[in-house]
Amino acid sequence: MIILSFLFLLTATLYSSVGFGGGSTYLALLLIWDVPYLIFPIIALFCNIIVVSGNCFNYIKAGNINFKVLTPYLISSIPFAFIGGSLSIDKNFFEILLFIILTLEGFRIGRASC
Repeated sequence: MIILSFLFLLTATLYSSVGFGGGSTYLALLLIWDVPYLIFPIIALFCNIIVVSGNCFNYIKAGNINFKVLTPYLISSIPFAFIGGSLSIDKNFFEILLFIILTLEGFRIGRASC
């Protein structure tokens, strides 16, 4: 668990340095470490909230947030996040879906950096 904690800290540090939360990486780490599947959402959400809150504080302090542009995204994303979080899916389907999404994002990011 010490290694997993270190990897979570590393993930949070790297993702927060570019303004992201790292939720998909937390999920992948929990899956690799064979943590009970039912607590995945709780751990990933908690870590995401901490990291993103720090980012939001820094952006607000620097004056980089336009609340007129942000408001429609918040109004739509919060209910949809709740709906998505309340869906119950099979662990095998989750693993396949997570693998596909992370693979596609890896290719997308790799192509964008070239």
